[in-house]
Amino acid sequence: MNRSFCIAPMMRRTDRHFRYMCSLLTKETILFTEMVHANAINRNEPAKFLDNSKISNSTVLQLGGSDPLELGKAVLEANEHNFSEINLNLGCPSSKVQSGNFGAVLMKDVNLVKECLSEMICNSKKEISVKIRLGVDNFDVENDLTFFMKELINVGIKTFYVHARIAILQGLDPKENRTIPPLNYQRVLRLKKEFHDSNIIINGGIHNFEKAREEFKSLDGIMIGRAAYDSPYKLVNIDQMYFKSNKHAVSLIKVIERMFSYINDLNVNEQSKAKFHMLNLFKGLIDAKKSRILLLNGSNNEEIKNELLSIIHFNENQVA
Repeated sequence: MNRSFCIAPMMRRTDRHFRYMCSLLTKETILFTEMVHANAINRNEPAKFLDNSKISNSTVLQLGGSDPLELGKAVLEANEHNFSEINLNLGCPSSKVQSGNFGAVLMKDVNLVKECLSEMICNSKKEISVKIRLGVDNFDVENDLTFFMKELINVGIKTFYVHARIAILQGLDPKENRTIPPLNYQRVLRLKKEFHDSNIIINGGIHNFEKAREEFKSLDGIMIGRAAYDSPYKLVNIDQMYFKSNKHAVSLIKVIERMFSYINDLNVNEQSKAKFHMLNLFKGLIDAKKSRILLLNGSNNEEIKNELLSIIHFNENQVA
């Protein structure tokens, strides 16, 4: 799997509707689901959390949890759906996640992590990967991180998505943990030299896609989070930029038409979620505010679509 460009798992963002929209913009980008707790899959209707049927891109299911048996059971369910890889979240710093003993706090218990991963590997038809931080709290980002990764490699992990900063579990909220402490890209670059047989994908604070391609060319890929969600139409150039595709970028008009064809097959509640993910498609255009009002408040999908297409046509005429 070519992981040159990946879109990070983001709660309440990378649901199946946003992933579908991304699949219209880029065919090669690796997409991640939101983090799904293993118990949510095992105690409910699995398809509610695992539906990825309309998305052609390689997709990674990210699981949360710390019970090896529950994670193994969730992986068995995931085998029946079209995911290319299954990822264990070892990087989320939120207090709610900590209280459930999963996410970044698990980096403090490497033996439990190994038990979880071993069970997942035994049950999975697909590769199991991890998303980690450089450490947590007083973690030594040199020695402790090296030890942690060696232990995971020993149980069969080959792919690491690395958020390039430590997680501070006490005193900082998740938003602050996206900016504090400073990013340490150099440590991630050294990880690749240290573990050259592993796949190392860097995450954290990347906004300039073209610059990142050069800056991190020694790694196996980059992972983009909010920069992709906040300006999704920038993804139209990714296949050419990162995957050497010779196909023409899809027009915004085509994206809107295909999104509404998709939306019309959803129930009313799901339609609202899908339209919400479209808000940032119009960022930077004249009448972008009008597009947001239409998507948030409009009730007739055909009228909304036609108004949005008119906004695009108007902007194109202004450029011409």
